[in-house]
Parts: sequence; C-alpha cells; structure tokens
Amino acid sequence: MYRFMTILVSTVLLTGYAGVGNAASDLSTGPIRGIVTDSAGAPLANARVTLTPGGRAATTDADGTFVIRAVPAGRYHLDVSLLGYAPGHAEVSVPATGEEILVEIRLVPSPLTLEGVVVTATPGASDPLTVTQSTTQLGGREFDRQAASTVAGMLDREPGLASRYAGPATSTPVIRGLTDERVVMLENGQRTGDLSGSAPDHALSIDPLSASRIEVVRGPASLLYGSGAIGGVVNVISNDIPTNVPTRAEGFLATQAVSVTPGGAASGQAVLPLSDVLALSARGAYRRMGDVRVGGGEVLDGTSLENAGGGLGLGYASGRISAGATLDLHTFAYGVPFGHAHDEHAHGDEEEGGEENGEEHLGVELDGQRYSVELRGNWDPPGTTLRDLSAAASGQWYEHDELEPDGSVGTTFRLRTQTVDLRAGTDFGRARGTVGISGLWKQYEPTGEEALTPFARSTSFGLFVYQETPLVPGEHDTEHVPHLQLGGRFDQYDIATEASQDRFGPTRERRFRALSGSIGVNLPLPEGLSVAASVSRAFRAPSVEELFSNALHAATGSYDVGNPDLEPEVSLGFETVLRAQTARVTALASVYYNHIDDYIAPRIVGDTVLTDAAGSFVVPLNRFMQSDATLIGAEGKVEVLLGRRFVVGARGDRVRGRFAGGEPLPYMPTTRLGGDLRWDDGTFSISTGVLHAFPQSSVPEHELATEAYTLVDLSLGYTRTSGGLIHSLVLRAENLTDELYREATSRIKELAPNPGRNISLLYRLLF
Repeated sequence: MYRFMTILVSTVLLTGYAGVGNAASDLSTGPIRGIVTDSAGAPLANARVTLTPGGRAATTDADGTFVIRAVPAGRYHLDVSLLGYAPGHAEVSVPATGEEILVEIRLVPSPLTLEGVVVTATPGASDPLTVTQSTTQLGGREFDRQAASTVAGMLDREPGLASRYAGPATSTPVIRGLTDERVVMLENGQRTGDLSGSAPDHALSIDPLSASRIEVVRGPASLLYGSGAIGGVVNVISNDIPTNVPTRAEGFLATQAVSVTPGGAASGQAVLPLSDVLALSARGAYRRMGDVRVGGGEVLDGTSLENAGGGLGLGYASGRISAGATLDLHTFAYGVPFGHAHDEHAHGDEEEGGEENGEEHLGVELDGQRYSVELRGNWDPPGTTLRDLSAAASGQWYEHDELEPDGSVGTTFRLRTQTVDLRAGTDFGRARGTVGISGLWKQYEPTGEEALTPFARSTSFGLFVYQETPLVPGEHDTEHVPHLQLGGRFDQYDIATEASQDRFGPTRERRFRALSGSIGVNLPLPEGLSVAASVSRAFRAPSVEELFSNALHAATGSYDVGNPDLEPEVSLGFETVLRAQTARVTALASVYYNHIDDYIAPRIVGDTVLTDAAGSFVVPLNRFMQSDATLIGAEGKVEVLLGRRFVVGARGDRVRGRFAGGEPLPYMPTTRLGGDLRWDDGTFSISTGVLHAFPQSSVPEHELATEAYTLVDLSLGYTRTSGGLIHSLVLRAENLTDELYREATSRIKELAPNPGRNISLLYRLLF
C-alpha cells in the first residue's frame, strides 16, 4: 500500500512538472481578466470569483479587477460572491487562439442569505439551484454571525442539523438524526483522519475560525465520499492549496472573544504570489477557553480547551496543469465531564444524584495532535471526451492520550490514515460526468488498560461513475433546463483486528461489499425556483467500536460490548427539495424518507459490576444491536426581503426515527421552530432570532427525555470597506435568557447541560 502511495505521489509531481514545460507553448490557453462593480459602477474589492468547471478562484483587487491566468480553451461559468451582495454570474468562452478575455460583472446589494457555487454536492462546482439534494452553505456575513468554537456549534441552528453535545470542545454534527461515522467530516474535500466520529469524548480536529466557509450535504452522499456517508457530509473549506495565483498578497485576520467559556481565539491566512505560476499559502490559528458555564450559572469543571494549528501550502497553476501540496498541524488539549459510576454498596435512601449516594463523576482529559500531508494534481487534456484528470493523495497521523486525574496516561489512541483519489471528467454526447477510484487505509492502535477495542486495520476501495444529462433535446446548458443525474458506486471494506489484550479474544477479519447508487431529477422553474427529487442507496460498514468493544467507556459512563457479527447498514432514501433564490426571497424546503436495513445502535441491557483498586462499582451495560429502522422528516427555511433593508425569516425541522418494532431510535433530535428578523443597510446590521425546541419524550427505555426550551439570540454587525480592506465586526448574544436546557442528541445530557448565556465579539479583516 505504501508503495502504491509513493507511485501516486510521484505521478502527481511529475504531472505538475510536465505542465511547467508545456504551459508556455500551449496557445490554446488564455487569461480571463475582469472587473466587479456595484450597481452604480463603483469597483468592489475582495469579491471572490470562481471559475467552473475547474474550480479555480481569484479575489478582486482594490480597484475591483481580477485575473485568472492561462485558462484552457472552452466555455466557462464565472460565479462572484461578496459580503452584502447577491451572487453574480457570467458566461465566458476562451478561444483556442489564446487571446485575452475581458468581462464585467455587476453585483446587486442584498441583505438576504444567498448561497453561491457549491463544490461538495457534485463532482464539479454547481449552482445550488441545480443540485438534487438539500445543501447548506455558511459563508460571508452568515459565517461571522454564527461563529462558534466548533463546527457543530456553527451549524446547529440550521434546519435538519443539530449537534451531539458532549462539552464545549467535543460537539459534532448531527444530520437528520444521524451522527457518528454516518456523517463524514471533510477538510477541503479530504476526510479529517481523526476519531471525532467514534466516541463522544473525541473532538473534531478543525477550528472553524480558520475556515472561509462550510458546506453541508444532507442525506446519503456515499456516491462521492465512500462507505459511511449515509447521513451526509460536512466540508470545512479553506484556501490551503491555492488554485489560482493572485496578483497581490491576499487573505484574512480574525479574532474572537467569548464569555460562556471565558477566553478567545485568533487566526489568519495569507496567500502570496511567488511568480506568475506559483503561490504560497500560510495559515495559523490558536484558541484557549475556560470551563463552560451552563444555564443558571453553574460551571462544569474540567471542560477547558486549548488548541493551536497551522499549515503551509504551495500551488501551481498554468494552462492545463495545476498542482499543489500542503502540510498541516493541529494540536489540542481539552477536558470533558463524562460518565458516572455508582458504588455497589451505596445507600439507596440517600438523596438522589450527586456524590452523596455513592455516585462518582468521571472526568476525561485529552491531549493530542494531528499531522497531515496532502498532494493534488490536475490536468485538463485537449479533446472532447476526457477532461479534468485529477489525482490526490493524503497521509494523516493522529494521536491523543487520555489522562487520569493524577496526570498519568490511562489510554493512548493512534490512528494513521492514507487516502488516494483519482478522477476523470467525461463528455459523452449530451452527458457530462465523472468517473473515479478511491482508496482509504486506516491503522487504529489503542493502548493501555482502558483501551476500548483491539488494534484494527481497515482498507476501503471504491469505484464510482456519475453522469448528468439535460432532458431537453439539443440542450447542453443544464443550469436552465431539466436534467437527470445518475450515479453508481462499488465499495469493498475490509477490517481485521490484531491481538492486543486477552479480553478482546482471538483476531477477527470481516469483509463487506456493496453497491450504492442514486438517481435524481432537477426541474428549473421560472423566477429563480427549482424542484428536485432523488432516490439513493448507500451503505455503512460497522465501526471497530461497534464490532469489537469490550471495556468501560468513560465517555458514556457505560461498559460497552461489541458484536463481531454485525451486518452493514444499507440505506434507501427518498427526498424532494424545493428551492427559491430571487431578489426578494430565498428558501429551501424538503421532505424525506430514509429506510435503513440493520441499523446499529447502542442498547443498555442492565448493569454490571466492575472492580478496581478503589473497590467495586456499578455501571450500565451497553451491547450494540441492530434492527431495521425508518427515519421520516421535513425541514425548511425561508427569508423574505421587506422593503430594501428588512429581512424576516422562519425555519423549522422535524424527524422521527423508529425501529421496525415501533421502538424509537436513541438520541433523536427534537422538533424545532424558529423565526428571525434582520435589518441590514450594508454597513450596519442588527438581527434577532428565536428558536423553540419541543419536548423529546419519544425515547428508548434507559434514555433521559428532554424538556422544551426556547433560545433567544441577538447580533449587531458593522462592515466597512476602506483602501481595498474589508473590516467586519460582529457582537453576538446567544441564549440571551440564560436558559438551562439539554440537547436530546447528547449521550451525556444527564451530566452536561448545554451552555448558558454567551456574549461573543468577532473581528475579521479581509485583505
């Protein structure tokens, strides 16, 4: 496997080297130069211009101009986005003569939340109105208004999205009731290579303050991202590998202060042109927070956080060749209040709860790091059948220690991850699409007396094809005519354990194979409306924890026992989506049905007695089981512009999940309804939002039901452009009434309520 990685990396580098020699003599390429202005003709600085197909991007200078160098001959779409403006678009054709193309794009001011080009939902960047699945994109002002210390915290107000809260450091996204390894976390399109999906005490090793935007695809996305993505995909995007050489230094600086976990964060990134074809990217971030304060004022001890990270990237772009590499580092140290154990001999007549009746709260402290290396190469060959040949390879090294109260290491977790992705765009008559091959290798090594699972090695191999064709004869412009999207994928997933401790028994090997597929139809309607429907089949192999656990799991306060005979989950999903994106209305509404064969879930079957040096204690006994399950839900969000500056919005979601026998699925999100009101004149803004969560009483037998709660938020914003710089300041109050509430999706909601009132201040400088 390592030999194959070496060959692939060499291929990527040689491809880029070949492009250096060919670029100068390739007359079938030319530059696209342009200017972005407002409706009065004044130039706009720091607007982001994205070229599709290809995904190359540029940023406008202080005079509103931009350049994308050495673009191969062909027809392209330019998408332009900027804070406070509706997205702009332009069609351009680069001739084979290599002459310069000039274009002017005017943007119209708008306080609405309008999504730009989406890169995660399809193999190529797409207009959100043409995607057949529900998507969410956080960028610009909306990104700053929802800035939080975790990715899940930024998303959990969006319809269909919630968070699996396990303390301020360890929240992870929940999509339509599905979480853990059913939601694939990506950073710039690559899996994060950490353990955030395996247990509630493992944090996602990404700080959102260093990102430029976040994209979410709801529903099965296994077609593009392989085994496991039956719930959806979250992609955190930054400019670590420059895709276009800027004409000047560009980037951002950001700083944030918060009160509910007293502390703050700072981050920054700069992209520097080294020559006409080379650009260097440098990024850094640091965050430090104290213990979290929950509603009512109580402080949860041992929940502080400190992390730091950075990255260096090099990008080459000229003619039909682009390539790049990046090196990233993320270190972290945090605590989480987890679990509870009851003394076997505690007196039952004492007051319920607390240490007075023999209950001992177990805290977990983690200290670790993640390193990653990524290489990418892209070649757009001349011709009409194959295009956008790309190769990507990554290696990630993750490790964390779980510390005992005396500071000693109780357990060490190591995870090594390698990925390979090869893709080729295709043009077959009226059909355009992508074919691809992907590989994923993991080496998982928990060590220590409290290790939850044995050593495990896993290998995943996938082959997929995706095609899109217009349904109107003779038409190739799929953005304005009905079109059909078809996809299929074959996956093989192998997992094998290695003998590490006697309690895990002999070595085991499992192999899973499955076919996935999707079919979707998108119908554009007049006035910026579209309706889409899709059917998809996806699968997820059981995780190493679900298969082979046999230990006390401090993260959940239970003794977990896996089932090595578990079968893979197979999902069959149906979805209908209605979108609107006009000058006065933006909306997204969807209904969905998802049937999952052999759904895997934890089940408390009783108690068990454990003994250590301190004596005997009782913990719940959890065994992983599976049964067919069904999830049915609806979600929606709408914003309406009243006059020129007022925006009124409404949002809501509901999902119900049940096993075939009628028992509710564990840790399902509650039904929510909310409303927003915003005034925005382009410089100053003020917004308020109310979100009401209904009680979650439909829970399995050993799970705590949650009560209703209402959250009130308030935000003040200021944006100023001066000398080509954009200054953005956001003062935000969350949970203004200091409500004490518990998240229905949390595995430890009895112990860890959600944060109380929080005042945060965010400053961002774009240059």
